[in-house]
Amino acid sequence: MTLILKASGYREGRWRNGLGVSWDIASEGGEDFDWRMALARLDAEVPFSAYPGIDRVFTVIEGDGVILEVQGLGQIDARRLRPVRFPGDLATSCRLVAGPSRALNLFVKRQAYSSDVSVTRHDKGDELQLPPLGLIFIIAGLATIDGDELEGGDTIVVDKPAMIRCHVGSTLWHATLAAANTV
Repeated sequence: MTLILKASGYREGRWRNGLGVSWDIASEGGEDFDWRMALARLDAEVPFSAYPGIDRVFTVIEGDGVILEVQGLGQIDARRLRPVRFPGDLATSCRLVAGPSRALNLFVKRQAYSSDVSVTRHDKGDELQLPPLGLIFIIAGLATIDGDELEGGDTIVVDKPAMIRCHVGSTLWHATLAAANTV
């Protein structure tokens, strides 16, 4: 199955702690999700919501970025297009580098999945093989999958291997999810 999600359909809401605005993109498992993908707007220095048992990958996609202050880990420079991983159960806050930013967040329940996240720029038209369970967010430019064209802000969710055509000048965020090993 390939699920195409247009940016115009994302549901706006408040952060879990009520201190910010976010847009839910996709998730598995409802309110007690196994994984969740969302956009967040960062307008000021603010504490992040706590997510016990969740690993978080935070990627600034607009603006100059933020400095994260993560309990026990210190300061982390979260500049534009650099995925940053940290435990969601540690107290975390952010400080803007130079004005507002927007970030893409992947939240993954540790007991359910592991994740690998990267950002790629495509200066030539490229084809990208998507893994069996993958998430793609078009940061800039255009991409095509199964004849459907996507633009900046759109998302693709796949549950089987698939091929995506990245148009010249596109930038994509992609995540691979793998079921956690159970012993």
